[in-house]
Amino acid sequence: MGIRIDMPLKREPYPEILNRFFPLRLCEEIRSLSGIGRIEEIRLRAGGKASLTTDRGSVFLKTVIMPSELNEMLSRLCGNSLYAHSDTINSGYVTISGGIRVGICGRAALDGGKVLGIYDVSALNIRIPSVLRYLGEPVCELLRSTRGSRGVLIYSPPGVGKTTLLRSVAYKMASGERPLRVALIDTRGELYSEELKNATIDVLSGYPNGIGIEIAARTMNAQLMVCDEIGDREEAQAIISAQNCGVPLLASAHGDCVSGLLRRSAVMKLHNARVFGYYVRIERGSSGGEYKYAVTTAEEADVLLQNSRGGDIGV
Repeated sequence: MGIRIDMPLKREPYPEILNRFFPLRLCEEIRSLSGIGRIEEIRLRAGGKASLTTDRGSVFLKTVIMPSELNEMLSRLCGNSLYAHSDTINSGYVTISGGIRVGICGRAALDGGKVLGIYDVSALNIRIPSVLRYLGEPVCELLRSTRGSRGVLIYSPPGVGKTTLLRSVAYKMASGERPLRVALIDTRGELYSEELKNATIDVLSGYPNGIGIEIAARTMNAQLMVCDEIGDREEAQAIISAQNCGVPLLASAHGDCVSGLLRRSAVMKLHNARVFGYYVRIERGSSGGEYKYAVTTAEEADVLLQNSRGGDIGV
C-alpha cells in the first residue's frame, strides 16, 4: 500500500523529573546541549562516560559516572526501597512516574536458574517516553478506515520506536473534535505519559495484556484498545474475545517481516481470526527523526503466506 513518512518537530531535551535522580553535573551538561535532536535514551555506565541515544544517533558526554553514583541513583529511582521494586528489578528494569523505564545491568544472584537479586549495578538505561503529535497519522487513517471492524499490528526490530508510535497514535485517536474512548493496557508502566492526561484515555496499569484487554472490552466500554508487545497464546485468546465484542486493537510486536510474524502460533491465531486488518512495519528515515511505514493488508499477508511456503518473505 506504499510508504508514508512523518515529519518531526522540536522536542524538549528530557523530563525535568530526572533532576531528582541524576547528579547535578550530568543534568547541567544535558541542559547545555543543543542541536542533537530528540533524546530517546540516557545511558549511564559505571566508571564510563554517560551517553545519549537521540533520533539522530548517539552522543557521548563528558560526565563520568562513578559506581557509587549508579547505586545511589537506583535507590532514588525506587524511592529508597529496592525491596518494593524487587520483582521488576529482578526482571531487569524499574518504571517511574510518566512512563519512564530504566533498564538495569549488574551481577545477578541466582537460585535454581531464578534471579533473586541484582548486585554491583554496572549500567542504567533510561528510556524517555514521548507523545509526538506529528507522529502516526498514517496509522490513524488505517484505524479509521476499518470503522472499528479490525485493528492494526505495528512491528519492527527492537529499538525502532514502536512504543512511542503506540503512545502517539493513542493520543491522536483520543483527542480532537471526535475523540474515541481509548483503553491503554500498560503492563510495564511505560506506555502512559503525563501528556496523555487530557485525552479520553483510560489506563490499566500493571495488568497482563490478556487480562487488561478483557477488562477494557467488558467494563470500560472502550472504542479502541492499545497494548505493547503481544505474542503469547493466552493473550491471543483474550484479544479474539475482545474482537468479538467489536473493539479493535492497536498493538505491537517484534519482527522484521510479515511471514516471520505469522510463524508465531499466537500471531497466526490472531491472523486467522482477522483481528488485524493491517500489518505496519516501521523504520527510521535517513535523518532519524521521521518514520516510514510499510503497510500490508490481511489479504496481502494471506498471499505472502501462500507464496512463502516456509521461506522468509518481507514486504
